[in-house]
Amino acid sequence: MPTRRVFHYGLAIFSVLSIASCDGDDPTLDAAVDATPPSAPRMMSFTHKMMRSTGENSFAALGYDCPQCTFEQWLAIVPPEGWTKGPAQVLVADSGEMRSYPSFDGFPDTVDFIDEVPGEEYRLIVKNVDARLIERGAGGVIAEAQVMRDTLLRFDAGRRVHEMTSPEGNVFVLFAYGVDPEDIIIPDFDDPALFDDFTPPDGWTYSSRVLEQELLLDTPETATVLAVRGESISTWEMR
Repeated sequence: MPTRRVFHYGLAIFSVLSIASCDGDDPTLDAAVDATPPSAPRMMSFTHKMMRSTGENSFAALGYDCPQCTFEQWLAIVPPEGWTKGPAQVLVADSGEMRSYPSFDGFPDTVDFIDEVPGEEYRLIVKNVDARLIERGAGGVIAEAQVMRDTLLRFDAGRRVHEMTSPEGNVFVLFAYGVDPEDIIIPDFDDPALFDDFTPPDGWTYSSRVLEQELLLDTPETATVLAVRGESISTWEMR
């Protein structure tokens, strides 16, 4: 279990968003603002994590993020043995909080990957505990993961949310979407046609709706997350 400290996954096929830049201090923001549709939030938050396998299973991994690092710096990192890069993503929720950092015996809380950034700039923020594959095919991989983190995501009333419902009736809300770190284009998440080209897994259904009241995704310990990794990248949390 992580230790709590006052304060937004795994390996290779998925990695889930941190909320490290929700105050709008990410140096990559300037590149994204011009591409942001008028209906989208102006203060966008991005993530570009480094993932370290922990060995318990093929999915178990720790996620480290650096909110002050640029995408250019992240792209230049050559992952050491046992490390991979998570996907570059933008936060879809209107805001989010990280309420604590995890810590695990035998693994560092911070790591230095970039010489020009002072100190150990990458901080441990999340752990992928395990996952199960739902679908693997020509369109990519879809996995349902158990993710250890302490976060609160907020979607404002009046915003469109995108949801996928499992055959068991569990509803997953889109909260992170993949971007090209070398050509950042933010889609209009209020567009009801955003996922017209997406085919859900067998037995799953996709829908979208406009919120009549604020929606909170409150995760004090472990979230169930759906990771879609194909031509497009998206991450969804069970509400």
